[in-house]
Amino acid sequence: MCFYYAVVKTSAKELVKNGIIKEEQLSLFSDQQFVKGFDFPLMPVISSDKPEDIQMFRWGFVPPHIRSDKKAKEFLNRYNTLNARSETIFESRLFNEVIHKQRCLVLCSGFFEWRHKNPGKKNSEKYPFYVSLKDDGMFVFGGLWEKFTDQSTGEIIHTYAIVTTPANELMEIVHNNKKRMPLIIEPEKALNWLGTDLSENEIKSYFKPFDSSKLKATPIKKINPRLQYKNDPGITVYYHYEELG
Repeated sequence: MCFYYAVVKTSAKELVKNGIIKEEQLSLFSDQQFVKGFDFPLMPVISSDKPEDIQMFRWGFVPPHIRSDKKAKEFLNRYNTLNARSETIFESRLFNEVIHKQRCLVLCSGFFEWRHKNPGKKNSEKYPFYVSLKDDGMFVFGGLWEKFTDQSTGEIIHTYAIVTTPANELMEIVHNNKKRMPLIIEPEKALNWLGTDLSENEIKSYFKPFDSSKLKATPIKKINPRLQYKNDPGITVYYHYEELG
């Protein structure tokens, strides 16, 4: 599961080195310390149809039969399409077509997840963590994209979902309730993810947990996801919880 993440222009050298973005493209979007999926924000994405560009897509996958922005918002409020489970993606009526040719890379610098004191129990106390690369560099999630047309305005709106996988060893500890994590793609393999000629087996080869040894999970002060933190750089500062050891 991945419903909250950050896009902060820390070092992008690995993305630049591997041809995913150009250094000058970083000026095309602003830093956001805390992005809430349930706000359905416009976020920087690199899609299979324009792999050399950074485009702003709306987070929250909307199928192409939707005919207005109003209906799109109704759809998003009814269905949670922020994520797409890798295990069922080829059988999903919503994603089984786009997975073949409409994949994207979602730019990010880290994501937020909660550890439960008593996983599986209702009203268990939760502790927030910020998960990032050990070198704090930018990286990419693997995603899917689609577009629909608002018939009243003619506007074409692009949307996306982030693919998720089972948790790795680190995320099994952090996200100990659902034990899942976003699909993080190694920079040297990222551009191939956008290729429109990949076979089903080649696509499935990406569906594995990211290497735990390359990540760090920082406990942070408790936050209320309903509030706005996108311009608060202090949100990811380490916070010690005695009960966590």
